[in-house]
Amino acid sequence: MPVISIRVSKEEKDFLEKVAEFNGDNISEFMRSNSLQTAETLVDFATYKQLMKEHEENDQSISHEDMLKELGL
Repeated sequence: MPVISIRVSKEEKDFLEKVAEFNGDNISEFMRSNSLQTAETLVDFATYKQLMKEHEENDQSISHEDMLKELGL
């Protein structure tokens, strides 16, 4: 399995170890899972912004009342 190294201060390392331990993880698992989660969140947010931009450029929204009429309800 590949290894990624990061440099942190002694205080940062101690802090990360304590947070990882508090969450029941070792520091490696804590950093891996949180890095991946953060990356996924960034991708999700970028996708949301792009889709909202496309929606604003081509808004085809209809009101709730119009939808009910269209569905015959």
